[in-house]
Amino acid sequence: MGDKEKGDQSPLNGEWKLLFTTAADATFSKNSTRGDAKVKNVVDAKRGRVTNVVDFALTPNGTEPLLKQLNVVIAAVPVGKSRVELRFRYARVVLTKFFGWKKQWSLYIPVPAPFITRLIVFFSRVVKFWKRDAEKKVPPKAYFDVVYLDEDLRIHRTGEDNLFVQAKDGWVEARPYLA
Repeated sequence: MGDKEKGDQSPLNGEWKLLFTTAADATFSKNSTRGDAKVKNVVDAKRGRVTNVVDFALTPNGTEPLLKQLNVVIAAVPVGKSRVELRFRYARVVLTKFFGWKKQWSLYIPVPAPFITRLIVFFSRVVKFWKRDAEKKVPPKAYFDVVYLDEDLRIHRTGEDNLFVQAKDGWVEARPYLA
């Protein structure tokens, strides 16, 4: 991961489609208020980048939804044999209308979470400065641990203890579940 010469040989490299997850914010269905969507994870191991992609389905009447796609771009760094540390960079929102006109456009939103977390930790240190023996807090790091990985199937657990099961599109047995 992050090797410009050999990154494409990484077993994590490529497009992974979601089969199952325990993370409520990563699940979509036609019965939910958020609508139906397909979720995938694209790993560019050469660049050390992971992009979470949510493609929203057509509305029940067959029209494009206002929110067509959501991409969350994340820097990824291996920090052990099976752990990948994540730094969220920005979100790209693809919309199908611009002030009522039918025009596809993208909105880029920086992800402030790491900065905000650092501010909170900094101010908590300032407030507790008078306590010399206070435990030093560090901002929590986002990561996932690879539980299982082969050429077709990937299972990982996040720092929030959510489980993700993902498959490559080329895995013939999984295609009915990926469609």
